[in-house]
Amino acid sequence: MPVLMRGLLLAVVPAVVLLLAVPTVGQALESAAEPAPAPYTGLDLVTGGDYAPYTGEDLPGGGLVTDLARRAFAVSGRHYDVRFMPWKRGYDGVVAGRFLATFPYVRTPEREQEVLFSDPVIEVRQFVYMSNRTAMTFDGRLADGRSVRGSRGLEGFRGRTVCQPVGYALPPELETLVGQGQLARQTPSDLGACVRMVATGRADAFVIDEYSAASAIARSGLADDIRVSDHPYAVVTFHLVIGRATPGAEATLAAFNDGLKALKAQGVYRELLSGHTVPSPP
Repeated sequence: MPVLMRGLLLAVVPAVVLLLAVPTVGQALESAAEPAPAPYTGLDLVTGGDYAPYTGEDLPGGGLVTDLARRAFAVSGRHYDVRFMPWKRGYDGVVAGRFLATFPYVRTPEREQEVLFSDPVIEVRQFVYMSNRTAMTFDGRLADGRSVRGSRGLEGFRGRTVCQPVGYALPPELETLVGQGQLARQTPSDLGACVRMVATGRADAFVIDEYSAASAIARSGLADDIRVSDHPYAVVTFHLVIGRATPGAEATLAAFNDGLKALKAQGVYRELLSGHTVPSPP
Protein backbone atom coordinates (compact mmCIF):
# COMPACT_ATOMS: atom_id res chain seq x y z
CA MET A 1 0.00 0.00 0.00
CA PRO A 2 10.31 4.47 6.18
CA VAL A 3 15.15 7.48 6.65
CA LEU A 4 13.41 4.26 5.77
CA MET A 5 11.42 3.65 8.92
CA ARG A 6 9.32 6.40 10.42
CA GLY A 7 6.93 6.47 13.31
CA LEU A 8 3.27 6.13 12.52
CA LEU A 9 0.97 8.45 14.41
CA LEU A 10 -1.92 6.32 15.53
CA ALA A 11 -4.34 7.21 18.27
CA VAL A 12 -4.18 3.78 19.77
CA VAL A 13 -0.50 2.93 19.79
CA PRO A 14 2.93 4.53 19.65
CA ALA A 15 4.85 4.59 16.35
CA VAL A 16 5.74 1.16 15.00
CA VAL A 17 7.42 -0.47 12.03
CA LEU A 18 8.99 -3.88 11.50
CA LEU A 19 7.29 -7.22 12.04
CA LEU A 20 8.52 -9.46 14.84
CA ALA A 21 7.16 -12.56 16.50
CA VAL A 22 3.78 -12.13 18.13
CA PRO A 23 3.77 -12.49 21.92
CA THR A 24 1.16 -14.70 23.55
CA VAL A 25 -2.05 -12.83 24.27
CA GLY A 26 -3.33 -13.35 27.79
CA GLN A 27 -5.96 -15.98 28.47
CA ALA A 28 -8.52 -13.35 29.40
CA LEU A 29 -8.09 -11.67 26.02
CA GLU A 30 -8.25 -14.96 24.17
CA SER A 31 -11.48 -15.98 25.83
CA ALA A 32 -13.02 -12.59 25.10
CA ALA A 33 -12.13 -12.81 21.39
CA GLU A 34 -12.73 -16.54 20.83
CA PRO A 35 -16.32 -17.60 21.64
CA ALA A 36 -17.83 -20.92 20.60
CA PRO A 37 -17.62 -21.52 16.82
CA ALA A 38 -20.61 -20.87 14.57
CA PRO A 39 -21.46 -23.26 11.71
CA TYR A 40 -19.08 -22.93 8.78
CA THR A 41 -20.51 -20.84 5.94
CA GLY A 42 -18.70 -22.61 3.11
CA LEU A 43 -16.87 -19.43 2.09
CA ASP A 44 -13.32 -18.53 3.05
CA LEU A 45 -11.56 -15.28 3.74
CA VAL A 46 -8.79 -14.62 1.25
CA THR A 47 -5.75 -12.38 1.21
CA GLY A 48 -2.40 -12.03 -0.53
CA GLY A 49 1.12 -12.64 0.66
CA ASP A 50 4.37 -10.70 0.74
CA TYR A 51 2.76 -7.76 2.52
CA ALA A 52 4.43 -7.73 5.91
CA PRO A 53 3.45 -6.87 8.55
CA TYR A 54 -0.19 -7.00 7.43
CA THR A 55 -0.55 -10.34 5.64
CA GLY A 56 1.67 -13.26 4.76
CA GLU A 57 1.47 -17.02 5.01
CA ASP A 58 4.88 -17.09 6.69
CA LEU A 59 4.02 -14.42 9.27
CA PRO A 60 2.89 -15.15 12.85
CA GLY A 61 -0.90 -15.32 12.83
CA GLY A 62 -0.84 -14.72 9.08
CA GLY A 63 0.08 -11.09 9.72
CA LEU A 64 -1.46 -8.23 11.66
CA VAL A 65 -4.63 -7.72 9.59
CA THR A 66 -5.21 -11.46 9.15
CA ASP A 67 -5.03 -11.87 12.91
CA LEU A 68 -7.38 -8.92 13.46
CA ALA A 69 -9.87 -10.19 10.87
CA ARG A 70 -10.06 -13.66 12.40
CA ARG A 71 -10.51 -12.29 15.90
CA ALA A 72 -13.07 -9.64 14.90
CA PHE A 73 -15.29 -12.28 13.29
CA ALA A 74 -14.73 -14.66 16.21
CA VAL A 75 -16.32 -12.18 18.62
CA SER A 76 -19.71 -12.99 17.05
CA GLY A 77 -18.93 -16.71 16.79
CA ARG A 78 -17.97 -16.61 13.13
CA HIS A 79 -14.88 -18.65 12.32
CA TYR A 80 -13.44 -18.69 8.81
CA ASP A 81 -10.51 -20.29 7.05
CA VAL A 82 -8.05 -17.85 5.44
CA ARG A 83 -6.57 -18.66 2.03
CA PHE A 84 -3.47 -16.96 0.64
CA MET A 85 -3.28 -16.40 -3.11
CA PRO A 86 -2.29 -13.72 -5.65
CA TRP A 87 -3.97 -10.42 -4.85
CA LYS A 88 -5.91 -10.02 -8.08
CA ARG A 89 -7.22 -13.59 -8.05
CA GLY A 90 -8.42 -13.20 -4.47
CA TYR A 91 -10.06 -9.82 -5.05
CA ASP A 92 -11.78 -10.97 -8.25
CA GLY A 93 -12.99 -14.05 -6.38
CA VAL A 94 -14.56 -11.88 -3.67
CA VAL A 95 -16.30 -9.69 -6.27
CA ALA A 96 -17.64 -12.85 -7.96
CA GLY A 97 -18.78 -14.37 -4.65
CA ARG A 98 -16.34 -17.30 -4.65
CA PHE A 99 -14.81 -16.03 -1.39
CA LEU A 100 -16.44 -14.19 1.48
CA ALA A 101 -14.06 -11.26 2.02
CA THR A 102 -10.53 -10.02 1.48
CA PHE A 103 -8.18 -7.53 3.12
CA PRO A 104 -6.46 -5.12 3.54
CA TYR A 105 -7.64 -2.73 0.83
CA VAL A 106 -7.58 1.03 0.37
CA ARG A 107 -10.84 2.64 -0.68
CA THR A 108 -10.94 3.74 -4.35
CA PRO A 109 -13.86 4.87 -6.54
CA GLU A 110 -13.46 1.81 -8.78
CA ARG A 111 -13.54 -0.62 -5.86
CA GLU A 112 -16.56 1.09 -4.31
CA GLN A 113 -18.58 -0.03 -7.34
CA GLU A 114 -17.73 -3.68 -6.66
CA VAL A 115 -17.31 -4.16 -2.92
CA LEU A 116 -18.51 -2.95 0.47
CA PHE A 117 -15.90 -1.56 2.85
CA SER A 118 -15.61 -2.27 6.57
CA ASP A 119 -14.78 0.32 9.17
CA PRO A 120 -11.08 1.24 9.03
CA VAL A 121 -8.93 -1.61 10.33
CA ILE A 122 -5.81 0.56 10.57
CA GLU A 123 -4.65 4.00 9.46
CA VAL A 124 -1.26 4.37 7.77
CA ARG A 125 0.90 7.02 6.14
CA GLN A 126 2.06 6.57 2.56
CA PHE A 127 5.47 7.85 1.47
CA VAL A 128 7.21 8.15 -1.89
CA TYR A 129 10.22 5.82 -2.21
CA MET A 130 12.63 6.95 -4.94
CA SER A 131 15.67 5.48 -6.62
CA ASN A 132 19.02 7.05 -5.84
CA ARG A 133 19.67 6.72 -9.58
CA THR A 134 16.90 9.16 -10.51
CA ALA A 135 16.75 12.94 -10.25
CA MET A 136 13.08 12.74 -9.29
CA THR A 137 11.95 14.75 -6.28
CA PHE A 138 8.71 14.83 -4.34
CA ASP A 139 7.76 18.17 -2.83
CA GLY A 140 4.23 17.47 -1.64
CA ARG A 141 2.90 18.26 1.80
CA LEU A 142 -0.15 17.20 3.71
CA ALA A 143 -1.87 20.57 3.55
CA ASP A 144 -5.02 19.31 5.31
CA GLY A 145 -3.33 16.54 7.30
CA ARG A 146 -4.69 13.78 5.05
CA SER A 147 -3.74 14.11 1.38
CA VAL A 148 -1.63 15.96 -1.15
CA ARG A 149 -3.31 19.10 -2.50
CA GLY A 150 -2.66 20.98 -5.74
CA SER A 151 -0.13 20.24 -8.45
CA ARG A 152 2.98 20.83 -6.35
CA GLY A 153 3.23 17.28 -5.11
CA LEU A 154 2.35 15.71 -8.45
CA GLU A 155 4.81 17.68 -10.56
CA GLY A 156 7.71 15.42 -9.64
CA PHE A 157 5.88 12.40 -11.09
CA ARG A 158 5.33 13.80 -14.57
CA GLY A 159 7.51 12.07 -17.13
CA ARG A 160 8.63 9.45 -14.61
CA THR A 161 7.97 5.73 -14.14
CA VAL A 162 6.13 4.50 -11.06
CA CYS A 163 6.12 0.88 -9.88
CA GLN A 164 2.80 -0.62 -8.77
CA PRO A 165 2.60 -4.34 -7.89
CA VAL A 166 -0.30 -6.31 -9.38
CA GLY A 167 -3.32 -6.06 -7.07
CA TYR A 168 -2.18 -2.80 -5.45
CA ALA A 169 -3.87 0.54 -6.11
CA LEU A 170 -2.16 3.74 -7.17
CA PRO A 171 -3.35 6.92 -5.46
CA PRO A 172 -6.18 8.37 -7.61
CA GLU A 173 -4.13 11.42 -8.66
CA LEU A 174 -1.35 9.21 -9.99
CA GLU A 175 -3.84 6.93 -11.72
CA THR A 176 -5.11 10.00 -13.54
CA LEU A 177 -1.57 10.92 -14.65
CA VAL A 178 -1.10 7.38 -15.99
CA GLY A 179 -4.36 7.66 -17.91
CA GLN A 180 -3.21 10.96 -19.38
CA GLY A 181 0.09 9.46 -20.49
CA GLN A 182 2.06 11.74 -18.18
CA LEU A 183 3.29 8.91 -15.93
CA ALA A 184 4.52 5.46 -16.99
CA ARG A 185 3.72 2.42 -14.88
CA GLN A 186 5.48 -0.90 -14.24
CA THR A 187 3.39 -3.69 -12.69
CA PRO A 188 5.51 -6.58 -11.37
CA SER A 189 4.03 -9.44 -9.42
CA ASP A 190 4.93 -8.30 -5.90
CA LEU A 191 6.25 -5.48 -3.75
CA GLY A 192 9.72 -7.00 -3.49
CA ALA A 193 10.06 -6.72 -7.26
CA CYS A 194 9.13 -3.03 -7.07
CA VAL A 195 11.81 -2.47 -4.46
CA ARG A 196 14.40 -4.07 -6.74
CA MET A 197 13.23 -2.14 -9.79
CA VAL A 198 13.44 1.19 -8.01
CA ALA A 199 16.77 0.35 -6.37
CA THR A 200 18.32 -0.47 -9.76
CA GLY A 201 16.77 2.50 -11.56
CA ARG A 202 14.34 0.55 -13.76
CA ALA A 203 11.58 2.62 -12.13
CA ASP A 204 11.77 6.03 -10.49
CA ALA A 205 9.55 5.47 -7.48
CA PHE A 206 6.80 3.58 -5.71
CA VAL A 207 4.21 4.92 -3.27
CA ILE A 208 3.25 2.75 -0.33
CA ASP A 209 2.75 2.81 3.42
CA GLU A 210 5.72 3.01 5.74
CA TYR A 211 5.08 -0.33 7.50
CA SER A 212 5.23 -2.54 4.43
CA ALA A 213 7.98 -0.43 2.83
CA ALA A 214 10.16 -0.84 5.91
CA SER A 215 9.77 -4.62 5.83
CA ALA A 216 10.20 -5.03 2.06
CA ILE A 217 13.25 -2.76 1.86
CA ALA A 218 14.89 -4.40 4.89
CA ARG A 219 14.42 -7.86 3.35
CA SER A 220 15.81 -6.70 0.00
CA GLY A 221 19.10 -5.47 1.45
CA LEU A 222 18.89 -2.49 -0.92
CA ALA A 223 18.25 0.29 1.60
CA ASP A 224 21.30 2.26 0.43
CA ASP A 225 19.84 2.51 -3.08
CA ILE A 226 16.48 4.00 -2.09
CA ARG A 227 15.53 7.33 -0.53
CA VAL A 228 12.21 8.29 1.02
CA SER A 229 10.29 11.56 0.77
CA ASP A 230 10.51 13.96 3.69
CA HIS A 231 6.74 14.36 3.75
CA PRO A 232 4.00 11.72 3.44
CA TYR A 233 2.12 11.47 0.18
CA ALA A 234 -1.13 10.71 1.96
CA VAL A 235 -2.76 9.17 5.01
CA VAL A 236 -5.02 6.24 4.12
CA THR A 237 -7.07 3.58 5.88
CA PHE A 238 -7.08 -0.18 5.24
CA HIS A 239 -10.33 -2.13 5.16
CA LEU A 240 -11.83 -5.58 4.84
CA VAL A 241 -14.05 -5.77 1.73
CA ILE A 242 -16.99 -7.98 0.73
CA GLY A 243 -18.51 -8.32 -2.75
CA ARG A 244 -21.69 -6.28 -3.16
CA ALA A 245 -23.51 -9.28 -4.67
CA THR A 246 -22.51 -11.69 -1.87
CA PRO A 247 -25.61 -12.94 0.05
CA GLY A 248 -25.69 -11.48 3.56
CA ALA A 249 -22.84 -9.08 2.76
CA GLU A 250 -24.16 -6.23 4.90
CA ALA A 251 -24.86 -8.47 7.91
CA THR A 252 -21.41 -10.03 7.62
CA LEU A 253 -19.81 -6.61 7.42
CA ALA A 254 -21.79 -5.43 10.46
CA ALA A 255 -20.57 -8.47 12.45
CA PHE A 256 -17.00 -7.66 11.51
CA ASN A 257 -17.36 -3.99 12.46
CA ASP A 258 -18.93 -4.90 15.80
CA GLY A 259 -16.13 -7.36 16.46
CA LEU A 260 -13.51 -4.76 15.63
CA LYS A 261 -15.10 -2.34 18.10
CA ALA A 262 -15.15 -5.06 20.76
CA LEU A 263 -11.45 -5.84 20.23
CA LYS A 264 -10.64 -2.18 20.75
CA ALA A 265 -12.81 -1.93 23.87
CA GLN A 266 -11.21 -5.07 25.37
CA GLY A 267 -7.65 -3.91 24.65
CA VAL A 268 -7.02 -6.80 22.24
CA TYR A 269 -6.61 -4.47 19.28
CA ARG A 270 -3.90 -2.48 21.01
CA GLU A 271 -2.10 -5.62 22.12
CA LEU A 272 -2.15 -7.14 18.64
CA LEU A 273 -0.74 -3.97 17.09
CA SER A 274 2.15 -3.86 19.53
CA GLY A 275 2.62 -7.64 19.24
CA HIS A 276 3.01 -7.62 15.46
CA THR A 277 5.27 -4.56 15.39
CA VAL A 278 8.02 -2.80 17.36
CA PRO A 279 8.76 0.88 18.05
CA SER A 280 10.93 2.56 15.45
CA PRO A 281 14.44 3.59 16.49
CA PRO A 282 15.03 7.24 17.50
